[in-house]
Amino acid sequence: MKYFRLGKYNVSQYCLGTWSLGSNKKKNISYGLISNSEISKILEYSFNKGINFFDTANVYGDSEEKIGNFFYKKRDKVFFATKVGCISFKKKLNFSKHIIQSQINNSLKNLRSDYIDLVQLYNPDTNDNNLKYTIELLDNLKNQNKINFIGISLGQPADYLKLRKLYKFNTIQCNFNVLDQRVLNNKLSEKIMKDKVKVLARTILNFGIFTEDFLMKKKIKFDKNDHRFYWDVKQIKLWMKYINKIKLYSNRPIENTCYKFCNSFKVDSLIIGANNINHLNAALKKNNYFKLKNNELDYISKIYREYSRNKMIKPKIGMKLT
Repeated sequence: MKYFRLGKYNVSQYCLGTWSLGSNKKKNISYGLISNSEISKILEYSFNKGINFFDTANVYGDSEEKIGNFFYKKRDKVFFATKVGCISFKKKLNFSKHIIQSQINNSLKNLRSDYIDLVQLYNPDTNDNNLKYTIELLDNLKNQNKINFIGISLGQPADYLKLRKLYKFNTIQCNFNVLDQRVLNNKLSEKIMKDKVKVLARTILNFGIFTEDFLMKKKIKFDKNDHRFYWDVKQIKLWMKYINKIKLYSNRPIENTCYKFCNSFKVDSLIIGANNINHLNAALKKNNYFKLKNNELDYISKIYREYSRNKMIKPKIGMKLT
């Protein structure tokens, strides 16, 4: 496992995203039900493979409690990141001070810890006047050693250009994959490098759609407690059309190409999801660290431009899919 430096901490390059681990909570929508025994296997296997970075949020079902209970005796050996500002996927974001303070208190309790390593603003609207008060609160909590670092989870990567004027954030989390290369925009990437902010890439496999198992499906069907149920099938087929072009050119399992692609750029951490051990093994293969050759990167860039000329089809309901 490779690591990057954040302050005094060595943080694993691979981060386990835990949305899928919180699906046992009543009415929580993530990636379908998962047993407690499987969750324990995933957490233990991740840790034994060198992953010490775990990304969660209060809206990820009971995932905060799951990782808090599992790691409370090893708290000094793990790095927890959570998010504030989202109280429900079906409600408007809320960055009022009392909501943020309440969420921090709940996260501390859920994580069974007296501090949180990284708190991220959850897809903030750049025009939200509450953000300056939220940042002020988080900065005060940082001075009290209840928070170590402050970051932002971006709905649109370009939002960083405006949000960076509010605070010197330690991290940014954003979508990045073979068919979503917005973070590579020249002006944006220049500012990120200048600010020395750490980049946490999510949706590497695009909600599990960029996988061999999914591409072999004859019928697209999800359970209602799987957030992908709410995506228009036309959008999923559009993704599959272009990801298959990349797969045919690369002539390797698409997961490997996706991980190699992200590791070909200056990305500090890749957030991976897992419903079972096989998903972790696919992500942690040693050859995934090797960069793609220039001719393959050029081809993927070409496919991305072709795909980008198609309009994104929005989900059937307004869920914030991050």
